[in-house]
Amino acid sequence: MACFTVYIPPEFAINDQSEIIEFIRKYSFGIMVTYSEGFRTSHIPFIITANDPLVLWGHLATGNQQLRGIGDSRALVIFSGPHSYISPSWYAVPGQVPTWDYVTVHAEGTVRLSSREETTKMLEKMVDFYESGSTLAGKLREKPYEDMMSGIVGFKIHVDRIRGKAKLSQNHTVEDRMGVIDHLSRSSNQDKVEIAKLIGKTIKNQ
Repeated sequence: MACFTVYIPPEFAINDQSEIIEFIRKYSFGIMVTYSEGFRTSHIPFIITANDPLVLWGHLATGNQQLRGIGDSRALVIFSGPHSYISPSWYAVPGQVPTWDYVTVHAEGTVRLSSREETTKMLEKMVDFYESGSTLAGKLREKPYEDMMSGIVGFKIHVDRIRGKAKLSQNHTVEDRMGVIDHLSRSSNQDKVEIAKLIGKTIKNQ
């Protein structure tokens, strides 16, 4: 069985599965990687059901070449969260190098093609999730939406391996991290501000 791996030093590992699931729900637009006559990738939104096993639900356009041989194949889905360049000039201790802080989750599993009914239910859940309060979810079984269903293929990934990584300067002193927080929190870039908040949590939780 093919197995993808991501390098995760112990201090950067996210060990709480509930935290990983919430991360996927927050940053649900993932990159799905499969292999069939070469690597194939798609950038698509996912819905996760937190049962045993975890299941990722998605769909592809019928013309997407990634559908070739995808049934019962292995897939890797990468979910990316906030990230930021970290300058050594922000550290209290001199003589260090630049780096990049980020949060990501890698999920691996076996792909199963969904039935028409499963695909419709998945789309209803997806609309409810991304557009809460919309009446669209209740109309997907009506025309013209029902006719459009022929243009997509639904699938589910039964996840059997999932790993989260939060590289948030945990390998630096509190003083160094406070310097990073000070610089990032003053940025107008939302990713930088979010990374600053997450680094702050690592200090509180240590």
